[in-house]
Amino acid sequence: MVSLAGCADAVGEPATDQWRINVLTGNVRGAGTTLPAYVQLIGANGTSEKILIGAEEGLARGSSLTFEAAAPKDIGELRRCFVARAKSGYTNTGDGWFLELIEALGPHGEVFQFPCHGWFGHSDCGDYVGALERNLIPVKADHKLPAHEICGDPVSVQAAGIAFPHPDKVTQGQGRGVNKQHFGWAGEDAYFYCTGRSNSIFGMGVADGVYAWKDVGIDSGAMSRSLMETAQHMVQAGCEDVLKVLQVAARYVQSEGVMGSSTMCVLTINLAVGRLQAATLGDSGIFVLGRKPNSGRLEVKFRTPQQEHEFGRPYQLGHFPHANTPDDADLATFVVQAGDVIVAGSDGLLDNLSELELTEEVDRALRAGARAPGIVQRVAKAAFDASIDRKRTTPYSRAATEAFDMVYSGGKKDDISVVVCLVN
Repeated sequence: MVSLAGCADAVGEPATDQWRINVLTGNVRGAGTTLPAYVQLIGANGTSEKILIGAEEGLARGSSLTFEAAAPKDIGELRRCFVARAKSGYTNTGDGWFLELIEALGPHGEVFQFPCHGWFGHSDCGDYVGALERNLIPVKADHKLPAHEICGDPVSVQAAGIAFPHPDKVTQGQGRGVNKQHFGWAGEDAYFYCTGRSNSIFGMGVADGVYAWKDVGIDSGAMSRSLMETAQHMVQAGCEDVLKVLQVAARYVQSEGVMGSSTMCVLTINLAVGRLQAATLGDSGIFVLGRKPNSGRLEVKFRTPQQEHEFGRPYQLGHFPHANTPDDADLATFVVQAGDVIVAGSDGLLDNLSELELTEEVDRALRAGARAPGIVQRVAKAAFDASIDRKRTTPYSRAATEAFDMVYSGGKKDDISVVVCLVN
């Protein structure tokens, strides 16, 4: 084991802990590289030092390199691991690097596993090209997981999306839905879904622009559409790093001077191993539904949280000084498998259908033989019907009752965008 950092002893210097980090290079043809890489842990409250690895001997195929890194004692729960491979020169050969996994062991026995199963740079064997840097998301578990639970089997997907405008906008002639293959929008909502380079990556997402900006002459629909279009382009270019997708989309709307604000959730799937990565900022969300092994009953296997500063004020990207940033996003990773159904929706879906109602609607559609286009239409219509029902108990009415200490009932009229993906 190579020790590269120590705790600070000098008076006045921040107290640090030692983290043991294990870098596993994949055992596939061309996986090793002669070039070094950088590794850094990012926690909720701070970051570790950035460590250079493989500087002398490179990173060999199938190798395991262990080292230590100093991190602040109050680094908090690890949110991601940043990995970057050094740039190659004109004379470098064998510069492509296939990283399988990074494991981080904390000073108190904490275990974080960061799956990758992806290329950095251009491989020597086969036409595989990956970004030179990635943000890896940890698997949430209280113990070290076996390899088959970190990465699954190859999968394929079928997806469809739809968006409905707020019913009052339709009545007033101010709203319409534009639903095309791979991209659509209605009102201030927008969505996308697509596959990436060589069909090895799939991505989808929704964004919900904040309507209140209309009062000062700003159309937040322009922001949600720009965010989704940029995210779509990133996935099509082969970017699996879901935080990077979010960061680039946010930088684009800022550089273009797009006004307003928007929530956003986006996911990518590495189709070779069924590894889903999700980034959520605000009150849009993602569900993974699957059959329970023994009963065959459809249930929620995974979902992202809704982020709010307070009721009715979600986290959001925007042009104003105190807007949230991509670093505020909730990051998660999960293995999907054949038979799973992934649903992403804006708050127009989540405010009007409960987990149980969503699951039952998808289950009925599946049992009727529906595929992704049929399922997404049924789910969106169910959310719309709930939104205009004044007597119904909905997630929104429950939350409003709790927030204002008054009894509320009925759905919440809103733009509704939904994307459904069937995993095969």
